[in-house]
Amino acid sequence: MSQIRLAVIGADQLDPDLHLALITLSVGGRISAFAFYAAPTPEGYDQLQGAMQQDQLDAIIVAGEWSDLPHWLTFALQAGWAVYSTYPVPSHVEDMIDIRRAEQSAAQACLQFGFTARHHESVTAALSKANSGEYGPLLSMRAVCGVADPQSAVLFEYGAQMLDVMQAFAGPFQDITGFADLDRSDAAGSETNVFATLRTHSGVIANLHASATQWRPTFRLELGFDRGYLWLEGLNVDQNYFGQEALIYARSGGDGAQHETVERFPDSHGTLVSLQSFLDRIKTPSAAPAGTSQDAFDTLNTIQRILAADPVYAPLQERHVS
Repeated sequence: MSQIRLAVIGADQLDPDLHLALITLSVGGRISAFAFYAAPTPEGYDQLQGAMQQDQLDAIIVAGEWSDLPHWLTFALQAGWAVYSTYPVPSHVEDMIDIRRAEQSAAQACLQFGFTARHHESVTAALSKANSGEYGPLLSMRAVCGVADPQSAVLFEYGAQMLDVMQAFAGPFQDITGFADLDRSDAAGSETNVFATLRTHSGVIANLHASATQWRPTFRLELGFDRGYLWLEGLNVDQNYFGQEALIYARSGGDGAQHETVERFPDSHGTLVSLQSFLDRIKTPSAAPAGTSQDAFDTLNTIQRILAADPVYAPLQERHVS
């Protein structure tokens, strides 16, 4: 296929970075994107099914309402279509289990979740340095992810992006404790401040503060190694101004001296790279997957374990660990 034809469900709710990525790929002749407005109802499914059966579409991108995400994903997977979620995770592990079942039952499933932060230039540069071994083993992580929007489901949005990045450096977390603010609604994502302490099987300890009441939007991850440190500051996204990305790093030399360097990243193609990896898998199923359902399950499970760890909050919200 010369162009990949995409139906963008809920196109009016696309974040600016994904909208720009779609424009870039359209101008480059790689895709043609079509807005699709329908609810996940039998009528909406029929409209999309008709377009697919008439060979008008090759794949779908799910934006729109967060609550509609599991319905569209399971329907698309059961129909055997390639599908990209603009959200990193759904709101409940139970929904994630249903999505994974639909994926496993599909003959050639192509599903990708929108973990875009891991593709940002500062993160890939930091991962390269960490994986070089020059800094020694990772010992600790300290993360702050916050926006100035009490209505934002920050833990499930940028908090999920942050946890995905943290797990890229350290692997999955085994031991988890957490505290969330009280007197919130019972809807997932209503928490405005969440603190968590986490530990991996290998003994890396981490701290996370996810806040929807952060006066200064913040996306910061400090990584402490045996022989130096890497600090990730900022995230180049248009939806929330976290500040320009920078990677601050230093490691001890043979004489024990440390020399700090600040590397700035004025641009970011994280969302574009994420979407390109999805398109690569459509054309070449053997291409390396990115943002898999396993990534989403691990991240969402960590989020729900953080909320379930609060001895007061969890019973009030009837949270449970899956």
